[in-house]
Amino acid sequence: MATTSSTRFKKTSVGVLPFPSTLTNNDAFGTPVWCWWLQQWLEIANTTTQLQLIWWDMLGNAMHQEAEFFKVMANSTEKLARGAMNQELLRNPAAMAAHYQEITGDVTQATMNRMTKVSNLSNDFRRCIWEEIC
Repeated sequence: MATTSSTRFKKTSVGVLPFPSTLTNNDAFGTPVWCWWLQQWLEIANTTTQLQLIWWDMLGNAMHQEAEFFKVMANSTEKLARGAMNQELLRNPAAMAAHYQEITGDVTQATMNRMTKVSNLSNDFRRCIWEEIC
């Protein structure tokens, strides 16, 4: 027996789907199913975004510290070049030694500051991540 489309499918009114829709099904709490998935995704995306922001902040701090170190190195190189072109300084070995020691002290201090800040970055990064998690 041949069936027609009118006998095979149940007619529905306009706006009502002939099958259950996940967009209108509510769970036991009255929340649509798609909202639950959206909420889960947003929580994951928010946490991931926060961790990425922490990482970018730490990267920015590291770049700032490197820029400070390069600034000190550039200033020290400039002082060294000025000393090498200063005829009076070149004629006096004691003044030249003091000049070099001053430059070496600046570079040494900058290197120690750099090492201290770099060693603290991993601790700061871990602390920020734990603060975000907890």
